[in-house]
Formats: sequence, C-alpha cells, structure tokens
Amino acid sequence: MNIDLRDFEEFPASVAVDFEADSADFGIEGVSFRDLMSLRLTIQKVRDEYYCQGQVMIPVEQECSRCLALFDTDLTGELVFIIKTSLGESVLSKDQGADIIHVEAGRPVVELTEVIRQALILAVPLKPLCDPECKGLCPGCGANLNEETCDCKIEEIDERWEGLKDLLE
Repeated sequence: MNIDLRDFEEFPASVAVDFEADSADFGIEGVSFRDLMSLRLTIQKVRDEYYCQGQVMIPVEQECSRCLALFDTDLTGELVFIIKTSLGESVLSKDQGADIIHVEAGRPVVELTEVIRQALILAVPLKPLCDPECKGLCPGCGANLNEETCDCKIEEIDERWEGLKDLLE
C-alpha cells in the first residue's frame, strides 16, 4: 500500500482507501484475510514532517483456541506514525515509541505495508475465541462440547492432596 504525499494540497488531509490484500504479503500467522482491507488516515503536516494517525480493519478467519473451529471476525489495528522527508532513502525506524518513516524529499511516496502489518499483529488476540462462552474440547475423548456432550468422567485431582491419599490405605 503506497501513499503519495504530493496528492494532498491542504492539511489536515483524510485518506479512506479500501484495497485487496493478500494474507501472505503481511505474514500474520493463524489469520486468513477474507475481504478488502480498509485504511482510514488523518495526515497533518508540520514543516517536513507528516503526522499520521488512523485505523486499519480487515475481515479475517481465525481458529478458536478452545474448540479449534474456524470463525469469522474483524481485526482492527490503530496506526500512529510520522513521515519525515529527508535527503536519504526510505527507512522505517523507531524514535521514542513512534514509528518514523523517512522518505526522500524529491519522491514522497510512502510504503505503508510494514506499518499496517505491525498494527494488525498487535490486534490479533492471544487466544482467539469463536464465542466467549465456548466450551472447548473434551480432554478425554476430544469431542467438541459446543456441539455434543460426552460421557467421559474426568476426575479433577488437586495434586497438593495426593500425598494424603496414601494415608487412607
């Protein structure tokens, strides 16, 4: 995804773009893109710096961490970065926690793929759930407890009391 800063005559400027993205280009593990990616940005210019903030959203398919079923959800990532025009080539760096993209002054075209990728990685939940009330899989037989019940008798044993069991014998 590229943005040409020469396209904007007045600031603050707003950008709203929907584009097709490939899961492989972004390399986010455990996530499959289903539809168009939406990018919304507000750009403010101060001298040779462009302050950008916005949001990226894409519908995805993920695997539930409890029942292993695939489900559809949306990933929404927050974008905050600075674009600095300079005499050198384009580089992405960090300064005091903010992403800074350095672009050549004569060619202010900015590649946003890495910034978008990082925002989406941060938006991926550690344990994605198809439903907050998901019952998961039976540890005995592996049945999906959301769809069926099983007759497994799983005895929960508190290992701290195991030593006392010998006293009863």
